[in-house]
Amino acid sequence: MTRFVSIAMATCNGARYLQEQLDSFVCQTHQPDELVVTDDGSTDETLQILERFQAGAPFAVRVDRNETRLGVAKNFERAMSLCSGDIIFLSDQDDVWFPHKIETVVGEFERAGSIYVVINDQLITDGALRSSGVTKLENVLSMGMNESAFRTGCCTAIARCWTAVALPIPDHSTHDVWINGLSELLGARRVLRQPLQYYRRHGGNASNWLASRAGRVSELDVIWLHRLKDASDGWRKDRQIKHAYLARLRERETMLKGLGLEHAAETAILLLQQEISASEARTRLVEVPRWRRGPGLLRFLLDGGYGHFAGWKSAVKDLIR
Repeated sequence: MTRFVSIAMATCNGARYLQEQLDSFVCQTHQPDELVVTDDGSTDETLQILERFQAGAPFAVRVDRNETRLGVAKNFERAMSLCSGDIIFLSDQDDVWFPHKIETVVGEFERAGSIYVVINDQLITDGALRSSGVTKLENVLSMGMNESAFRTGCCTAIARCWTAVALPIPDHSTHDVWINGLSELLGARRVLRQPLQYYRRHGGNASNWLASRAGRVSELDVIWLHRLKDASDGWRKDRQIKHAYLARLRERETMLKGLGLEHAAETAILLLQQEISASEARTRLVEVPRWRRGPGLLRFLLDGGYGHFAGWKSAVKDLIR
């Protein structure tokens, strides 16, 4: 089955590295059918580079400039909404794709059945594309997390039908967290551990997450970074996103049924409700004076409440934070 492939690229003052990313599209063993670029008010040479590329590209190139600045998530949302492809690849402006990226990901969609989002690993480099020898997913796993925490937008490709489920992106979420998190909840995402691109770290990246650092990280780095800081604000934001997931699953019930995901949605709704309840209970526990927390924390641990977090490690941290 022939798939029409689109690339949705969001740009903003990306002239320094943009040409190398565009060239990597041309070098694909399975070239895209179209490149859709939405520019968010660049004041450097970004638009001129795109116009020159558009004139000689071996595939269709559409370049649109936003009338007002939208920000990263909404800029990507607009680019996706303008794509015509059966499969839409998200692209940053400063990475470089390996020649077989599109071919590999398209092949995964064709084999995967009810998979609507595919995300691949990426090799972390410096600004000159010198390899750190570490991939983003390796860092995520080394931090004690699992694959579900790997939600990098520039590594993500989505089936067009999934845009009807995932869009619009809520104002309080990023596009990568929202698209990957929603599909992960429904078992509709596939993670490829194979690195299919370079992830260039140059000091001006939008993401400064620990897992993105050009070097190997570990659980100790996570512990040192967060130490015993008050985490209640992060828990509140996490609940906010989970409430948004709940609302979207209910709003898109008919669409999800058409995609064969109605049972997965029912399971996801129950899980989200449990996780929200557990997060609210945990917040209440740490609001109690430290010297009075012990009994409540123990009950919460024995009742399985900390199973929604890092188990006994989270309980110990809450006891002394």
